Amino acid sequence: MVEQLATGGRGTLSPMGVGFNLVNTIIGSGILALPYAMKEAGFYFGIFLMIAVAGLAWASLNTLIYSGRRVGLYKYERVSEAALGWGGRYLLTFALVVNSAGSCISYLIIIGDTVTPIVQGVFGQSVLTSRQTVIAVAATGFTLPLLFFHTLAPLVRASVASTLCLPFIVAIVAVRGPAYRVTPAPTPVFGPSVLPALGVIAFAYSCTQTCYQSYCTLERKTLEGWRRASGFAVGLAMAIFLAFSVISYRSFGLETQPNLLNNFASDDHLANVARALLAFSLTLTYPMQFYPIRDLFGESLGLSLDVQNQRLWFHALTLLLFGATLAVALTVEDLGFVFKLIGTAASSLLVFGLPGIIYLRVASSYVRRKTTETVVGEATSLLGPTHPDGSDDAVAISEPSTSLLSGFLLALGVAVFVIGTWNSINEFVSS
Repeated sequence: MVEQLATGGRGTLSPMGVGFNLVNTIIGSGILALPYAMKEAGFYFGIFLMIAVAGLAWASLNTLIYSGRRVGLYKYERVSEAALGWGGRYLLTFALVVNSAGSCISYLIIIGDTVTPIVQGVFGQSVLTSRQTVIAVAATGFTLPLLFFHTLAPLVRASVASTLCLPFIVAIVAVRGPAYRVTPAPTPVFGPSVLPALGVIAFAYSCTQTCYQSYCTLERKTLEGWRRASGFAVGLAMAIFLAFSVISYRSFGLETQPNLLNNFASDDHLANVARALLAFSLTLTYPMQFYPIRDLFGESLGLSLDVQNQRLWFHALTLLLFGATLAVALTVEDLGFVFKLIGTAASSLLVFGLPGIIYLRVASSYVRRKTTETVVGEATSLLGPTHPDGSDDAVAISEPSTSLLSGFLLALGVAVFVIGTWNSINEFVSS
């Protein structure tokens, strides 16, 4: 029991193995919006933001683990509650719900954007081949049947298949994009929408919600091992993001769309392969974001699939939540707004704000709140002055630089959340 508290349970992976799992978590459909974010932030400032957010994302992953080791807890919601009380749990819940629900909506919008040109190219334009019909048929016919399992375990193979599609999509875009270049793309330093663009980039790098699960899979749970794993993952993701974004933006310039595949001609056969692969991938990815929301609401309502007379209500909840995301996807066509809103209202908290304030409240010797001392004291009495890996966190963590960095993360998260969300909503209303 003490070992599980101290280390988060037994793991079997090396830092490199954990790093690859983190890369798989980071690089998702959000990569398709990064060239658009570069257009919104400005070419050179967009490059700067992708590098800067990579560094901040790495810092966030580290500060969360520092904090978890400090209090002996290895679940994001429990560490948040230790830092901020019940308000921390609810703030994290809000961010996770917005992030997951928004992701589900964006997946359906992307499916409509990518599949509709293919369907209309084969059957022509009509009501039966409209964007709304395509989304409704794809969602109810292919995605909905995947939402009635007890857990995600039956979808493991589907997840692998979905992940394997992404490298082919990125490769096709990288190969075909330069063929569309007509004139040199403008390369302004700054763009018209910096903070919303920062939110989109934060969404692309978002993986803090799974950092504790990843840490717990380490065989030797040392700070140095975690730093290597997280540094490798964020560094590799940054290199891929930069290469993809620069090639794509230089190909389409100011015409770059939130779903980059919309920039390709509908009769571009190779691009249609990428569209089909993306739609297939997102159909299988939707449940990964949906299940946490459903389980969260189910737990709040006291519902369980394990109780016979509650299964009907649980399935009704599944249909209700699925219907809500479908209704929004059928109504909202502006994918850029969805990406910006997810990034500013949720990813800003998950990547910047919460990791910053959690470290300050539970680990920083300068700011730590007194009410946390009880939790810290209980963990320390079980763990002793050092962890089972033999390290002393107080020596391994550089202070006051980590506290200053955490304060910057908190300030940045609040600024992007407040100002960026307002700007995103205002842009959408004004358009």
